[in-house]
Amino acid sequence: MKNPDLNTQEVKDARIAMFKAMRDGDDNAQEEAFGEFATSLQNSIGATAMKHVQQMNTEMNDEKILETRGIRRPMTSNERKFFADAAKKQSFENLDETLPETVVEDVLSRIKEDHPLLAAIDTQNVTALMKLIYADPTKKTAFWGTVPSDIKQILLDGFKTLSLESSKLSGFLAIPKGFFKLGPAYLSEYVTTFLEETMSATLETAVVQGNGKLQPIGMIKKLSGAVDGVYKDKETVAVNDLKPLSLAGIHAALTKAKTANGPISVMVNPMTYWSKLFPQLAVNDADNNWHLITLPTGDTIIQSYAVPEDRLIFGFTKNYVLGVSGSVEFNQYDQTLAIEDMYLFIAKFFGMGVAKNQNAFFVADISGMEGAKVPELEGDPDVHKAGKIGDVTEEGSFDSKGTTKPTTDQTVAEIKAWLDNQKIDYTGKTSKDDLLSLVPAE
Repeated sequence: MKNPDLNTQEVKDARIAMFKAMRDGDDNAQEEAFGEFATSLQNSIGATAMKHVQQMNTEMNDEKILETRGIRRPMTSNERKFFADAAKKQSFENLDETLPETVVEDVLSRIKEDHPLLAAIDTQNVTALMKLIYADPTKKTAFWGTVPSDIKQILLDGFKTLSLESSKLSGFLAIPKGFFKLGPAYLSEYVTTFLEETMSATLETAVVQGNGKLQPIGMIKKLSGAVDGVYKDKETVAVNDLKPLSLAGIHAALTKAKTANGPISVMVNPMTYWSKLFPQLAVNDADNNWHLITLPTGDTIIQSYAVPEDRLIFGFTKNYVLGVSGSVEFNQYDQTLAIEDMYLFIAKFFGMGVAKNQNAFFVADISGMEGAKVPELEGDPDVHKAGKIGDVTEEGSFDSKGTTKPTTDQTVAEIKAWLDNQKIDYTGKTSKDDLLSLVPAE
């Protein structure tokens, strides 16, 4: 490859003069010619470098403008190198580097902005580690005076280890053929958006209702009595109104269990909030103005579609720990389900969550609470909508089209899907218990 710095007219003239001086054998002429050649080459390289610097500055300024507008995701040098390598090889397999952990950090940060529950719990990015150590909030891990003789056992009781290897989330990443040619910036935005959707679509549900089998153990699950790795739902407490006497019992239980070690929150499904909580929290003053009051216990209300309808979850959200590994694996998928004109990859990452204590959360059943009349919907709102980036699958998920009957371990959406497949009408049934009552007995 020809060096363009040697092809400028100034360098060509200096080269001719230098060759002539060398042929003539004049030492003074040679010295002068060498000096002129070096100067001309320096000028040429300097001009080329300045041109590239100006071009890079322009591109960087353009990129910063796009980043400021929120159109382009800013990248670290390692991220740019990874996506540039992927763009060059047109694949995420067999790259020199793995997906930088900063990408997962960015994804978690984005998710927390849109998901208050995930922002409220103790979410930790454990980078490439596969184990997370956390403390039971009810146990002593510090002491005054002399260190106790049984310190080893005390510490073993106070600290627990969470293994992330047992819980793996897999999602399909479909990249249109030719998309790699758009360059690292667009690849970065696409993959980050995909990971954000994959994680947000599944992590929150797992944090609340995960059954523990190849997935996190949810807030509503017991931490004992697992059968074949599946944890059962906690017993519920019937609450029919929001009066102090009705809510005080749950707070007393949290206090007795020593898990009221921070501000208590109430997690509720948005539909349940509007149909049952809102009517009791909206009050009219003497001037006929409406105001929203707080719960008599002062609890913060967090809305999440992951919470089953007609259920309230009480607890200090930081008493739930969710560990997410920054390590993401990409494998190309070329089986029969491969999409035409698409490169299909399976992205796998590890995450595990669990309540820090078995009494960290209590669940209230408010199915008996008076509520607003909710109009019937057209169609099923739980049906998967097309057009999302990637398709998410969680290992160990329930097959709604199979012969296995749903249990309390399944979500409301899964039970409805099973009932639909069995052509069983569930009109007017919204809670999990009501839906399960329609499942035929053995």
